[in-house]
Amino acid sequence: MNICNRGFREFKDCVVLYPDNYLNDIEGEKIEDECNEFLKRGKRKVVIDFTNTDIINSIGISILVGIMKKVRREEGLIFLSGLKKVNHDIFNMLGLIKDIPTFTTEEEALEQLVANDR
Repeated sequence: MNICNRGFREFKDCVVLYPDNYLNDIEGEKIEDECNEFLKRGKRKVVIDFTNTDIINSIGISILVGIMKKVRREEGLIFLSGLKKVNHDIFNMLGLIKDIPTFTTEEEALEQLVANDR
């Protein structure tokens, strides 16, 4: 396990990204840049853990949709974890939950990704 201070950690062939409390354009771009960097390095299994994220605005959601599409274009997998109820409800209302597997904890998401030999 390699924990970094920049808002991500690597675990086996997976990467976990940790957005801050408020996912807006600035924070969204940070997460997008980190994800792009890992995709360039060949990491194709991504978890975005929202445990510490209370607010996600429309620009943040738009950036997340872009990240999801990019990971899939690269034939990767993306999972979400730790969504607070209000954010889960928003994602569900927007139809994102049907497209992205969600898990209660980061550990559950990682377990599924590690088990996937894709």
